Amino acid sequence: MTESYFLTVDWCSEGRCGIFCDTGGRAFRKDGGPHTREEMWDILGPFFMILSPESRLFTEEEVAEFTYFRPLAEYKGEYGIALKEGSVPIKEIGRSG
Repeated sequence: MTESYFLTVDWCSEGRCGIFCDTGGRAFRKDGGPHTREEMWDILGPFFMILSPESRLFTEEEVAEFTYFRPLAEYKGEYGIALKEGSVPIKEIGRSG
C-alpha cells in the first residue's frame, strides 16, 4: 500500500476538506514528507489564507475516493478541490461550476 502526501484545502473552513488539484485531476503530491508551509504558499499563492491548507498522508485507494471536482473561481476554474461525493450537498453534485 503506497502512501504519499497530498495538498488538501478547506475553502473558507466550510468543513469539506478535499485534495487541491487541476481540472485533469492532477494533485500536488509529495513523497518523503509533508509539504512545507512555503511549498503550500508557492502552490496556492494569495488564496493560501482562505483555503486552510494541510499536507495529508493518503493511500492510493483513499485518493481514488475523491471523485467530485469543485472548481474554484479564484483560480478561474482551472484548479479546484477534489471531494468525496458524500461530502457535497446533493444539489452540487454534477454542477459544472
